[in-house]
Amino acid sequence: MRVSLFFSFFFFVFIIVIVIMIIIVKTYQLETSSARAGFETQLSHSSRMKNSEHNRKTTTENVSIGKLTSQIKNKQRRSEVYGKLLHEQALEKKKRRQLRQKEELRALENGETPAPRQVPKTIENQRVIDETHIVKEDEEEIQNEDKEDEFASYFSFNSSPKIIITTSRKPSGAMFKFLENLFTVVPNAYYYARRNYHVKEMVKYASARGFTDLLIFNENKTFSKGARVNGLLHVHLPEGPSAMYKLTNLILSKKIRNHGRATSHYPELLLNNFSTRLGHRIGRMFASLFPQKPEFKGRRVVTFHNQRDFIFFRHHRYVFEEKKGVRRRHGGHLSTAEVDEESFSKNRIKKNSKKKGKPSLALPSGEDEDDGDEDEEDVQFSGDEASDSDSDEFKAGSSSDEDSDEDDSNSSGSSSSDDDDDDSDEDDSDEEEDAKKKEKKPFERKKKLTKAQKKKIADENDDRPTSVIARLQELGPRFTLKLMSVQRGTFDSKHGEFEYVRSTETDGTRKNRRKFVL
Repeated sequence: MRVSLFFSFFFFVFIIVIVIMIIIVKTYQLETSSARAGFETQLSHSSRMKNSEHNRKTTTENVSIGKLTSQIKNKQRRSEVYGKLLHEQALEKKKRRQLRQKEELRALENGETPAPRQVPKTIENQRVIDETHIVKEDEEEIQNEDKEDEFASYFSFNSSPKIIITTSRKPSGAMFKFLENLFTVVPNAYYYARRNYHVKEMVKYASARGFTDLLIFNENKTFSKGARVNGLLHVHLPEGPSAMYKLTNLILSKKIRNHGRATSHYPELLLNNFSTRLGHRIGRMFASLFPQKPEFKGRRVVTFHNQRDFIFFRHHRYVFEEKKGVRRRHGGHLSTAEVDEESFSKNRIKKNSKKKGKPSLALPSGEDEDDGDEDEEDVQFSGDEASDSDSDEFKAGSSSDEDSDEDDSNSSGSSSSDDDDDDSDEDDSDEEEDAKKKEKKPFERKKKLTKAQKKKIADENDDRPTSVIARLQELGPRFTLKLMSVQRGTFDSKHGEFEYVRSTETDGTRKNRRKFVL
């Protein structure tokens, strides 16, 4: 009985030990497998990074950095890798640019023509050319159509533009500020209040009184957020057509930096990139608003620039400025103009004189600032002359002190009565000196030359020839138009026949973003 109990106890302990050993082995296997898996993931990640870095030069041309880093699930790690790849791409681009510039400079030095630069791909220059695009073969056909369209009388000088401008019902103050700017752009324009008239009634009224165009500007009615001009209806009279536009990005002249003031001269008109049949028609519609005889004396330019079916309106004027020195032409991509040794040495002398501290220029107190050539003669130098005057005063003071010392030595042996006389003489001399000081004029501060006066003096002394430089100054306003519809004839909301209605499904612009209407 005791033996059986002993064997059963021993067997139970043996089973427990085996179970414990199995558990220890399993845990060890799990730990090793997890460590191995982690190590393999690190190796795979590092190998993936090495492969991505190795193949990046060949893949970045076709694959973006976002696609290269999209497989990394950790957001923080993905952002770090993205920034690193972006920085490396910028450095490579900089190296390629510097290498290209060196090659161009080497070609110019050897007298060769540099290699042509690559034209960047844009949506505009990659546009799809369809059957509506105007080709040279269609020019004769288009010219014949232009002779018979609604604008033929204007382009044949039989009629001059006369425009009526109005607004939507209950216009806001923002609308009138915009119209105030618009009347400086469009000549021969007249404003009439809208009141409660319908568009058809206004068309009849304007055509009966000899107007050639009707412009109706619309605005949103959310006055709590601020009224904003958002639409334009252009009706050509008396036979049409009628075009409706969406107006956005309006900036008035007052908010344009360094804007100019428009004159009453007739402006020059520029129509850019209206390359389709519909675009050609819209361009002629815009041209009918301005007289065909621009007054170039006013130097005004009105531009309608079409880009990706957005029509950008700008209003500029030419400004001609005279500057000293001949402006040399640019010989190539990076070729610099050759500078003469004389002009180079003059500039070096001017810079060195500025660094050493050139004496300052000052006007005398009694002269006017606008005396022209007299200013140049009355210019005083406040540097060396002041030091000379101070030294003279110092010498005079020292000599007077020496004289007084000699007088004191001579008078030391005299009697007390003589001392009293000397004291009285000294008091008289002090009074005389005080009177002389009072008689002297008080110190007057010298007036400094302004920048304009210094520039005027420098221009007068400059012997270099003058050259005229032209630049553009914006007058305003500026805005963007988007064509919504074109209707045959005058405006009719119910029975109108439309030439074009903006629809991304029918015109194919939704499926192909490189296809344009205008």
